[in-house]
Amino acid sequence: MKSVNLRLLLCTLVGVALLGGMGLYRIHMDTDIMEYLPRQDPVILDAGYFLTHHPVQNQIIMDISVSSSDPDVLIQCSGFVEEKLRESGLFTEVGMGAVQAAFPVLVSHIVDHLPVLFTPEALHERVRPLLEPVRIRDRLQEIRLGLMGLENMGQAELISQDPLGLRNLVLARLSDLAPVEEMVLYKGRILSSDKKHLLLVATPRVSGTDTAFARKLTQTFNTLSDQLSAYARGLGFEAVLTPLGAYRAALDNEQMVREDVQRAILLATVGIALLLFLAFSRPLIGLFAFLPALAGTAAAFFVFSLFHSHMSIMVLGFGGAVISITVDHGIAYLLFLDRPQETSGKAASREIWGVGLFAALTTMGAFGALCISDFPMLHQLGQFTALGIGFSFLFVHTVFPLIFPRMPPGPSRRLALRWVTNRLSAFGRKGACAALVFALVMFFFARPHTEVGLSSMNTVSEETAAAEGLIGRVWGHSIFGKVHFIARSQSLEELQEKGDRVLRMVEADMGANRLSSGFVSSMVFPGKSRQQENFSAWRNFWTPQRRGVVTAALRRASADLGFSPGAFAPFIETLSRTTFPEDNPRIPDSLFHLLGVSQGSDGLWYQAASFVPGKAYVPEVMHQRYTAVGRLFDPSFFSQRLGSLLFATFMRMLIIIGCSVAVLLFLFFLDWRLTVMAFLPLLFALVSTLGTLNLTGHPLDIPGLMLSIVVLGMGVDYSLFLVRSYQRYGGDAHPGFGLIKTAVFMAAASTMIGFGVLCVAQHSLLRSAGFTSFLGIGYAMTGAFLILPPLLKAFFKGEGEFSNTTASLKGRVSKRYKKREALPKVFAALKMRLDPMFMELPGLLEVPFEMRRIMDIGCGYGVPGCWFLERFDQAFLKGLDPDAERVRIASRVFGPRGTAEQGRAPQVAAFEYPADLCLMLDMVHFLSDEELALTLKRIYQGLGSGRRLIMRVAIPPQGAPSWLWRMEAVRRRLFRMEGHYRSLKRITRMVTLAGFQIGRAAPSGNNRESTWIIADTPYEAG
Repeated sequence: MKSVNLRLLLCTLVGVALLGGMGLYRIHMDTDIMEYLPRQDPVILDAGYFLTHHPVQNQIIMDISVSSSDPDVLIQCSGFVEEKLRESGLFTEVGMGAVQAAFPVLVSHIVDHLPVLFTPEALHERVRPLLEPVRIRDRLQEIRLGLMGLENMGQAELISQDPLGLRNLVLARLSDLAPVEEMVLYKGRILSSDKKHLLLVATPRVSGTDTAFARKLTQTFNTLSDQLSAYARGLGFEAVLTPLGAYRAALDNEQMVREDVQRAILLATVGIALLLFLAFSRPLIGLFAFLPALAGTAAAFFVFSLFHSHMSIMVLGFGGAVISITVDHGIAYLLFLDRPQETSGKAASREIWGVGLFAALTTMGAFGALCISDFPMLHQLGQFTALGIGFSFLFVHTVFPLIFPRMPPGPSRRLALRWVTNRLSAFGRKGACAALVFALVMFFFARPHTEVGLSSMNTVSEETAAAEGLIGRVWGHSIFGKVHFIARSQSLEELQEKGDRVLRMVEADMGANRLSSGFVSSMVFPGKSRQQENFSAWRNFWTPQRRGVVTAALRRASADLGFSPGAFAPFIETLSRTTFPEDNPRIPDSLFHLLGVSQGSDGLWYQAASFVPGKAYVPEVMHQRYTAVGRLFDPSFFSQRLGSLLFATFMRMLIIIGCSVAVLLFLFFLDWRLTVMAFLPLLFALVSTLGTLNLTGHPLDIPGLMLSIVVLGMGVDYSLFLVRSYQRYGGDAHPGFGLIKTAVFMAAASTMIGFGVLCVAQHSLLRSAGFTSFLGIGYAMTGAFLILPPLLKAFFKGEGEFSNTTASLKGRVSKRYKKREALPKVFAALKMRLDPMFMELPGLLEVPFEMRRIMDIGCGYGVPGCWFLERFDQAFLKGLDPDAERVRIASRVFGPRGTAEQGRAPQVAAFEYPADLCLMLDMVHFLSDEELALTLKRIYQGLGSGRRLIMRVAIPPQGAPSWLWRMEAVRRRLFRMEGHYRSLKRITRMVTLAGFQIGRAAPSGNNRESTWIIADTPYEAG
């Protein structure tokens, strides 16, 4: 016997690979999460803008320390490191070489433009104290000593233009350009205050978040660290190189995640293999349970690529994890296939279709609701996940039956896992009460603290954490706490004008202590308007009297100290200048890097700046203030804002999915009690998980919120599988219900194993996700097994016992369907309400005998049969129908007073004693002439003398068909059903030939396409 179609299996694997490959080829995977965050939030938008255009976010800082306080040794070591970094070719800039080269140009510009670089406040507060004759004499004395000591050699022109050192007041503003505050400048290098550390800054050619490039950087720094140590030992000292940058965090996260995932896959594989051995008599069959999830993901990936050109890597990873929860459909299918008796793939599919369909539709609908979100990532996630779950479910019911057409009987052995699942659900009321008590206790602790910062999604190694600590201790923690600003303009001149506006805001904020320091290029290169304001203030400040006092003081001190009479003539001329020759001095190209000015590839000009927050700094207020002129990026505020946004979004998503699930459950059950029952395990899992998180001190963080969706999706599947299987099989004693319980337990256990091994992961994201999901899924499974069985048993108790206390016959019929699935329940309600049959039947039953034995050929869901059972309370009904699902429902609603068997009409079996009535309602057109003739013959033989046959037949319309006829035609074409429609005359002739006597033939209701035929057996036939 061929149990596995290996050729089809191979083709399926190739097809899955092709679909996944085509999807991967067609779609671009985005690793930049910023592209998929909400576009409405200005803080998030500004952060994305900053990460794209601001140069500081990619810089690497290096601390060089030596075992000596000799700064010259540090300078030597720094020179060695800089040379090696340049030779590596990995950096566009190393050290302060560009700054040192640009500094003379900047100083010359400042001296030439002193009249436009001071505000009225700066002139009165900072310049005026320098104009005292004593201060002027002291200043010239310093200059004279410097010239004698060679310190001011080559600066004669600067001294003549600025003898009072006003340029130093401007240059002091550039201190905010330094990456740190606590520093000493020595020979163009940045040293710590104890002169044992040197800070070196380098800009890599590629973003440090590119992990491939990050590995090159790590290898380069490791090699360089060894080389530096050897070089320093040659000088008689010890030296340590400590680099720090975004590349370290990116690489740490990638390495930790890779190691954690590899370990998790290994441990999970071992655990799941053990589960398969304990659950399947042929464990290798269980391995195929993962194929539907794989196929569903590949198919969803391909279909998604037809409508989208980009996908977030988080959507693929998270969506793939969600799709994997459909493994329970595959497990259930294979459990029904791997049985002690021979089974078929179609039979296994039919068994789990009714149980699993609603679970799949509920999960698809819940995730499909995310498409209404304004969060682009969630929008993609909803589409991708819904597609994947749908394709996975369809794969189980279309491809699996072809791969496994028939399965021979499996070896008979005791399966421990099935025994465990039976015991777990056998606690009854005691188990439900224990779960209730536990939930009530946990309810009082279900208030875990939330942690919405992005730090919960980022983990670095001990070495990186130590490097951050060293940099913070030596250079001050303000190096990590700066606020960054970037402005954009069409031209450099416009950029300078915008810089004036920014500068006014910065000055006001520093005055209000909202900022403690900050530098803007307009401090040395003001725009036209600022230039005019400052020059006007300069002229007003230098009154003739003040110029005379300063000129006289300079001349007296010059004569006393040996300077030539005209040594400071250029400065004196500047004091009396009434016009400024250059309206708007352009920033030289050589100063762009120093001042944070750049021209982007888009042709626009960008100005970058960094500020240090003050005591009165309020992130929201500052962000609103600077949005009008540029983009402000506060790393701490961005982390909090994004974390809060993600928290709120996932909470809203959780509510949306929860409400969607509730609505779908009610629509599928059409019974609020079953809906509440299905939700109770989820509520138990929620309360218990939150309580456990609080008791263990674990915060409710973003990873936990993200995975709560998976928990919700799986938890509702557990409930649906158990509720639907109980509803289908009528109790926990049915073998099918035992298999469903095993499938649910295996799905939960395999997922718990996968998440459980992550509880010991190095990475905080995986560790948190593993711990939260392990708790949630474990509690959801526990709630399903402890809470649902006793509730379901009580709900379905006595469902086959139907009393006649209801006043209305229709009401009594509807009551028989009250606990059945939604489809037969709705069908019965609509048929009782809309079909004229039930108003016409009483007139067709005027017979002189008592109805005790009734045959119903083509009984369907059993609605007419139930009507007869309620009308004749002593009757017993035997139904026949080719559809197994309809037979199952009919058997349940008939109760102890009826049976239903699967089979076609000619297979009708007679009662032990002759029947009183036979029904053939709306089914004759499905029989060929031969089948109809044989059926009528056998019915005639099974009826007693003078007993009745009631038929309702479809007659082809003479004119335009009705809409009911057209709908039936469409249904036949969809399901490929053959129709045999006959005229009334032909049907009555066939009935007469079978031996019946036609008593009546009349239309049903106002529909000429449906006709009643009443026929009786002759008395002498009995």
